[in-house]
Amino acid sequence: MLELLKINSFAIIAELEVHFAAGLNVLTGETGAGKSILVDALHLVLGGRAQADSVRTGAEEAEVQALFRPRDTAGRDALLASLGLPAAGEELLVRRTVQREGRSRAWVNGALATAAQLQQATRGLLDISGQHEHVGLLDASLHLDLLDAHAALLLLRAAYERAYAALAESERARARLDSDESARSERVEWLRFQLDELDKAQAQPGEDEKLAQERRVLLAAEKLRAGALEAEGLLSTEDGAASISAARAARRLEELGAIDPSLMPVALAVRGAAAELDEAARTLSKYFSRTGGDPQRLEDIDERLELLRKLARKHGGSLAAAVVRAEVMRAELLSLENHDQELAGAAAAVARLFAEAAVLARTLSDKRRAAAAGFSKAVAGELSSLGMKSQLSVRFSGCTEGVSAAGVVLGVRGLETAELLLSPNPGEELRPLARIASGGELSRVLLAVKRVLVETDPVDSYLFDEVDSGIGGGTADSVGRALLAVARRRQVICITHLPQIAVFAVRHQVVEKEIAKGRTHSRVAPVDGDARVRELARLLSGKDTPVALEHARELLAQAAAEPRKSRKAV
Repeated sequence: MLELLKINSFAIIAELEVHFAAGLNVLTGETGAGKSILVDALHLVLGGRAQADSVRTGAEEAEVQALFRPRDTAGRDALLASLGLPAAGEELLVRRTVQREGRSRAWVNGALATAAQLQQATRGLLDISGQHEHVGLLDASLHLDLLDAHAALLLLRAAYERAYAALAESERARARLDSDESARSERVEWLRFQLDELDKAQAQPGEDEKLAQERRVLLAAEKLRAGALEAEGLLSTEDGAASISAARAARRLEELGAIDPSLMPVALAVRGAAAELDEAARTLSKYFSRTGGDPQRLEDIDERLELLRKLARKHGGSLAAAVVRAEVMRAELLSLENHDQELAGAAAAVARLFAEAAVLARTLSDKRRAAAAGFSKAVAGELSSLGMKSQLSVRFSGCTEGVSAAGVVLGVRGLETAELLLSPNPGEELRPLARIASGGELSRVLLAVKRVLVETDPVDSYLFDEVDSGIGGGTADSVGRALLAVARRRQVICITHLPQIAVFAVRHQVVEKEIAKGRTHSRVAPVDGDARVRELARLLSGKDTPVALEHARELLAQAAAEPRKSRKAV
């Protein structure tokens, strides 16, 4: 339910805080006092479009906050988690600001959110129905939802939607395999050409690095030979060569070790070093004897490296990536060459999933059609009590979009779509709801639908504006009682000019406009006791005359006679 609405610098409202109760809440006030501004503020926190002209004159930013207490806290937290927003728990706080230049920002439980996230996060918290706000009712694509909710088919439909999702994915896979044959043939030829080039190259991972190293050695062949020859001379052939000097030192230390045994380890170490120096000299001798430039080998390496670089540029930027890409293309080519077998398997999977989904769709369709008459009769009965002698019908149409087989089309919601048709007055033809001109009639149709769906509708709270348009007397009393009946299971907020409706409220608040210091202000104040009697009298006659006051008291007494359970939401 909506617990609190807080507004700052919005339209003619400087600062306002409105508290709502469970059950039926009523807002009354003179025309132009600012009741519609409250509706606009609620639209804003539900993700509606921000308007720069909604910022109060003299302010730089308008702010609206709303505090909700969701009925289904676990479901709401799961929704918020899927949107990347903080959990609500028992309270969900929404905040929206609009700057003078038109820029807006939104927060959900303190976390910054986009307008799209805000719309998703608040969906199902509050339905607004007003003179121009019947989007849900006028959208024929949602009428099937109303019927399914009435017939308690939501679990069955959820099972169907899961089956349909699997079917649709399988059909997309089949369609990809069954795409344009010429394009597939071209792809096969292209893959074969690319693989032929890679296979002929017989490139190995790391080959380019090994060849680059060999190229560096060939280019420096003379420098390497001269350096090895010089090092070999220093180790073994020149005067004072290291290996010769080490051998002499070893012999001298061995003589001394015969006198002092503690020198023998040193003598052995030097003897080992002399042997290693001698071995190093022999290795260098072999190295410089075979080291030399090989122009033909260098040319071959350059040609090979250029080929490998070309392959790397074409297939991923490196030789390793090109080798991996070859395996990927080989797998794709194999798949395309086995196209017929894969296509047959995909078609079989589609047929199996279609049959499974079709069973659920037919069950769903049978139950919908069986429930349609009862739904129409129930809504028409509610409309009759609201002063509309109307006929309602559900028109079914087969799906035109979806997955088809043997002339049967399965759509996202089943075998059919549905649209509510209404004849507002006896003798008039049934017409789509969108063609009904009166906002008051639409509001009453929505009220009747909500009355029928009160046990199954997932929406927490309803706001009705203009529901009293064009009615009075006994019909107004019936509308008030219908609102009260809905308020047994849901929070209801109603903006009205009729005392026959306002008298049923659990919380009655008055919207007033005043001028202070040359500025217009709107304020909302709860009324009770004598103050409420005076407000009802004003609604009755425009003045709190003794007759009007007495009539107001009579209305309150009659409303008080309603069962106590009707006064508060469950």
